[in-house]
Amino acid sequence: MSHETLVLIAKVFGPIWMGGFLLIVLIRAYNPRRKPEQERIARSILPDDASEERA
Repeated sequence: MSHETLVLIAKVFGPIWMGGFLLIVLIRAYNPRRKPEQERIARSILPDDASEERA
């Protein structure tokens, strides 16, 4: 394979692969069934209100 052929393959299939990956990420991120899990994960990194009052 020549360099030009490899560049052509990368230019054709690279955006297709990235678009597919983006689609998978968006589907997983905005899936309504995942909302409780995402809320739990988001709240796990926040400090508790009780610890803020003591400080």
